[in-house]
Amino acid sequence: MGKIKCYSVRVQELAEISEKSYKATAFDGSEAYIPKSMVFGEDCDVKKSDAYWIASFILEKPTCSLQFSTKKVMWFNYQKAD
Repeated sequence: MGKIKCYSVRVQELAEISEKSYKATAFDGSEAYIPKSMVFGEDCDVKKSDAYWIASFILEKPTCSLQFSTKKVMWFNYQKAD
């Protein structure tokens, strides 16, 4: 078991598009497809919108255009696939 760095991402919508993936839409209209295994739950501290903990390496990929901030960070336990 390892640790994975996540950012709190405020989203307008996080819609399930398949059994393995979500489509995340930010308030500026930017979008990204996020594997379900890389979403680590809701950030319950955020009150004015929905926010989710999403793996940082997914968000930092050049192909990911979703708007996010690196201000709120949390580390989660992660079971690596063998």
